[in-house]
Amino acid sequence: MSIKSKTQPGQALILIVLAIVGLVAMVALAVDGGTAFANRRNSQNAADAASLAGALANSNNQNWRDAALGSALANGFGYEVTTVNVPPGAGCDGTSSIYAGDPEYVQVIIRTTSEMAFGPVIGMDEIENCVEAIARGRPATYGNYFAGTAMVATKSTGNHTFLLNGGAQVITHDSGIFVNSSGSSALFMNGGADITMDTNGSVVGSWGYNGSASLSPGMTTGVPQMTIDDETFMAVPPRPTPPGCASNGSATTSGSTMNFTPGNFSNIVINGGMTANFAPGVYCLNGNFNLNGSATLNANTGRVIFVTQNQNITFNGGTILNFDDFEVYTNNGTWTLNGSNTFNTSRLRFIASGSGQWIVNGGSTVTSNDAFFYLTSGNITWNGSSNINLHAPPPGDQFAGLLIYMPWSTNTSNVIFNGGSNINITGTYLAPHCPMTFNGSVDADAMHSQIIAYTILVNGGTTIDVTYNPAEQFGPPQPPIVELVR
Repeated sequence: MSIKSKTQPGQALILIVLAIVGLVAMVALAVDGGTAFANRRNSQNAADAASLAGALANSNNQNWRDAALGSALANGFGYEVTTVNVPPGAGCDGTSSIYAGDPEYVQVIIRTTSEMAFGPVIGMDEIENCVEAIARGRPATYGNYFAGTAMVATKSTGNHTFLLNGGAQVITHDSGIFVNSSGSSALFMNGGADITMDTNGSVVGSWGYNGSASLSPGMTTGVPQMTIDDETFMAVPPRPTPPGCASNGSATTSGSTMNFTPGNFSNIVINGGMTANFAPGVYCLNGNFNLNGSATLNANTGRVIFVTQNQNITFNGGTILNFDDFEVYTNNGTWTLNGSNTFNTSRLRFIASGSGQWIVNGGSTVTSNDAFFYLTSGNITWNGSSNINLHAPPPGDQFAGLLIYMPWSTNTSNVIFNGGSNINITGTYLAPHCPMTFNGSVDADAMHSQIIAYTILVNGGTTIDVTYNPAEQFGPPQPPIVELVR
């Protein structure tokens, strides 16, 4: 019997050759794919680093483009393959970024090609890569005390720490109120009182009312209590130190005109009807400052600084003060404006190292677009018939947004806020350890402020209308932010 095999000679060899071709193709794919992957990984790392470098420069108001391109070049990716955009534009996929239009974000796009070692066999000479990174660079800013609340009562215990008597009204725009007391009636409103806010207020304890009092939209109760002490307000710069005088000043008179030069003075006397011109500089007053009747005081250029000790200085009706830049340093002295005085100063500083006070009585006008009062243990008072138009220092000043400061550790004065139709203030009123009483109404849009006091009492018939704009207020500094977001 003969047996014949059906196997065809050479079949195994063909299979082996096909297997080798497939294996070589897989190796080629792995080599070329690995090269492309490594290129993409390096490109992405470089784009990430470049966007962060650009964001850091952006946060410091430096040249973000040069910083980003320099970082990319240091990682082996030149200007010809690197694109930097602020704000971000279209990404690798051609669609707009969600951060488009925001100048805090730096976008880096790197486009490269990877040469193929085995790709040409199948007609693929190179692989194109496009990677993108976006980083945020927010500059240092100022935050806001008490989460941006328009009116704050800081006392931690007791009832009626924020109290409205019958007929009183509190209106806050773009914010609410915060009451730090844990008392069961920490906030209380007597009959006819009303609180109207643009957002819910908050209280650590609870609140109550009687009669027809009303509140809207609502109060959130049981919020966490804040520990408030000196450290809470560490962001406030220290009290400025008064300058000194190295020599004696002079005063010359010609008819009804007096001309003063800076220096030490034992006394300054200006008689009624005189016009006194003060040259820029420091005036150290060791004796009295006497104004005998109406006078005009001028200093139209430069900074004039008065340094006094415990002298009480009074401006009686009819005095006009036109100063471009006026600083007052005192210890326990009180500056008083009686009657129809007019104080116009582009920049105004009143620094009291002791119990010094600033008092504006009926009919007087005080105007300044850059004003700041530092009251170590003294007070500031104006009555309802005064004309007050004061704006806190602008951005860039160390006290930017802070109009009045009464330090927690040294000042527990009773603050009387006498309103009136001619009271206009902008900036933070920071008196965190001082009980504050509001008498007399203020007009709508007249107070762009944040009121921070120990306790707040709004007497009957008084309307307090506060517009809160964080850009106009003082707050603790916030460090710059640099973060990779994409």
